[in-house]
Amino acid sequence: MRRIAAALDAVDTLLDGALPASGPVQREPSPDGGWGGSHGAGFRLEPLWEGRACHGDPEGERDAGQEETGERLAALTSALEDRWGPHREVSLRALPSGEGGDGPVLPLLEELRSVDGDGPGPRGALLVWGPVVTPHGPRWVAVSTAPCDGDAPPMTVAAVSDVPIEEAGEPGARRGA
Repeated sequence: MRRIAAALDAVDTLLDGALPASGPVQREPSPDGGWGGSHGAGFRLEPLWEGRACHGDPEGERDAGQEETGERLAALTSALEDRWGPHREVSLRALPSGEGGDGPVLPLLEELRSVDGDGPGPRGALLVWGPVVTPHGPRWVAVSTAPCDGDAPPMTVAAVSDVPIEEAGEPGARRGA
C-alpha cells in the first residue's frame, strides 16, 4: 500500500503543479539516466513505478511480475475512483496518426506514443478521470501501465492535462497542436 500512497501523492503533485501553457515537449531524465517524465503545452507525464524486470525471466516469473503490476494498477484505480468516481478508457491504439488528414493529436498523446516507441510506455488504454476541479481550473488525470517489453520492465505512468484526454471522435474531443 505504500507504493499506492506514493502514487496518489505523485498524482496530487501533478494536479497541484503548474502546467506549461506552450512550448515544445521536454523530457526529464531519471536518476539512472532513463526517462523520468515529460512536460509540454498543457500537460505533465511521469512514471509512478516500474515492475520487476522481465529480461531473462522464465515465462512464469514474467507473468507473476505483470500480474503484480496489474494488481497495483487496480489498487491505484480503485483509490482514484474513490476520489472521482468511475474512469473512462481512452484507447491509445485508436488515436489518429496525424497523417492523411487526421489532423494533429494532443501533445500529451503524441508524447505517450513517443515514449511507447522508445521502450516502456502505455499500450492499449489510458484510464481517465475528469474534469477534476483544481485551483488551476479543470484538469484531466490518466494512468496506464505498459507491459514488459524486451528488457524493459512494466511501467505505470500518470498524466495530468488541462485539456480533455479523449479519443478523436469522442463527443467534445479537442485536438491540440
